[in-house]
Amino acid sequence: MGAVTGFAPGVFDLFHVGHLDALGRAAAACDRLVAGVCTDELAAALFGAPPVVPLIERLEIVGACRHVAAAVPLDTADLRAAHAGLGFGVVFTGWRDAPPPAALDLTGTGARVHAFTDLARTRSAVLRAALIGTDTAGSSVA
Repeated sequence: MGAVTGFAPGVFDLFHVGHLDALGRAAAACDRLVAGVCTDELAAALFGAPPVVPLIERLEIVGACRHVAAAVPLDTADLRAAHAGLGFGVVFTGWRDAPPPAALDLTGTGARVHAFTDLARTRSAVLRAALIGTDTAGSSVA
């Protein structure tokens, strides 16, 4: 059996220990890890707000992580399209909330999904809220 390429999609905004935990664990579970960094437009469409850190900088940060063999822009939530271009054997997710139902449907591709449910608790939404002075629900905090 050949080397297994793993794929870790994410926004990777305000890079933090939760991202590092996810990438390290994903890299340990495959032979080569590619990180798909959501474009600003995709992140805004999926999560309702654009990232704080621009795509080009997020690609540089994620690509510099020792666990990542390559960081590529991801402009679609359709992982079948990403699979067609990258040919990964496993996709890693750390979604705390349910992902869009079709997002992880890789039926017929030969790829499998590996979900981490116990990653570090730090989340970008919490960091973003602290930066702009709101709670994670969007309410102002004093």
